Amino acid sequence: TEKNKAFPLKEQRLRYFTPKEVANLHSFPESFSFPQHVSLRQRYALLGNSLSVAVVAPLLQYLFTEQ
Repeated sequence: TEKNKAFPLKEQRLRYFTPKEVANLHSFPESFSFPQHVSLRQRYALLGNSLSVAVVAPLLQYLFTEQ
């Protein structure tokens, strides 16, 4: 059916986040950059396996503070 067809991102005027944008969402410092030898695929994989410090820090603080 027409509703189930997949449309390429460009046709929808959408795009993927760049590794830099993903790093920013994960609270990496603005100055952060990958070494040149790290491929684009590896960058996405590394960022996908990372945790946001802005999210994890308050959770750990909550878990380890005496109630």
